[in-house]
Amino acid sequence: MSTITSEQVMSLRSQTGAGVMACKNALKESAGDLTKAVDLLRKKGLAGLAKRAGRVMKEGIVIVKVSSDSGAFAMLEINCETDFVAKNPAVRELAEELSDLMLTDASMANPAENEETKEKLRALAIKTGENMQIRRGVVYRPAGNSIVSFYVHSDSKKGAVVELGFDGDPAAAKDELLALARELSMQCVAMHPKWLKKEDVPAETVKQEREIYHAKMEKDEEDAKALAAEEGKPYKAKTPEGVAKMLEGRVNKFYQEHCLLEQVSIRETKLSVAQFVKTYSEKLKGDLQVRKFDCYIVGVE
Repeated sequence: MSTITSEQVMSLRSQTGAGVMACKNALKESAGDLTKAVDLLRKKGLAGLAKRAGRVMKEGIVIVKVSSDSGAFAMLEINCETDFVAKNPAVRELAEELSDLMLTDASMANPAENEETKEKLRALAIKTGENMQIRRGVVYRPAGNSIVSFYVHSDSKKGAVVELGFDGDPAAAKDELLALARELSMQCVAMHPKWLKKEDVPAETVKQEREIYHAKMEKDEEDAKALAAEEGKPYKAKTPEGVAKMLEGRVNKFYQEHCLLEQVSIRETKLSVAQFVKTYSEKLKGDLQVRKFDCYIVGVE
């Protein structure tokens, strides 16, 4: 029997969408004949995923699993094409299995890049008849003065994990800190921040926001000039200082929309999240920081 090359395996895989081992076995069984290998896979129901590869996957589930041994947290998002499949118990079972692997095996920390986990997903995709993907996953391992909590919405399509740092006695303030971390996780799910603080926003993103808003201001000014001329009224142009102030205001609004610490607290609407966290610092008599967060929302970048 001729040796099966990796090029043959990848060629068959690209045609059928079947898994690596399934392709390799089919090529062995067909003595390296690609056409016969495709037929073998079709007979086994393993071909056809490639035909669905272009379909949009806007549905899925988000789960968070907590290790009873280490206290680590794993959050995972799996995508599919329809809500019907997303609610299939087999999808949740696979998400639970992969989350367990993420918690116990360091090599599985990023399941979207792991070949073993992708093979498991392909097998489920064959059964459901839908294109599926492991979109992303993350593991939190709190230690020392860290406190981690999470929130997953009842529809299993939105979830967040938040880690806090506290320089006081985390054990003594554990209940309050867990409550705050969960509160901030709910904030993330409700408001979907992209960054923790404004210093984290890439300079290119801020520059782009300035350019977009500046272009809008110029368009609005042209419209206002045309309206004034139409009505025979004088038009007073904005000063450079006024324009600069408006641009800064727009950038600050952008920060308030997309940075967790700059957002208005959903619990205390007169405070920003940073100010809300500060009230906890004062109450617990210790320095309290939001160290990091991850927020997964199905269908949203």
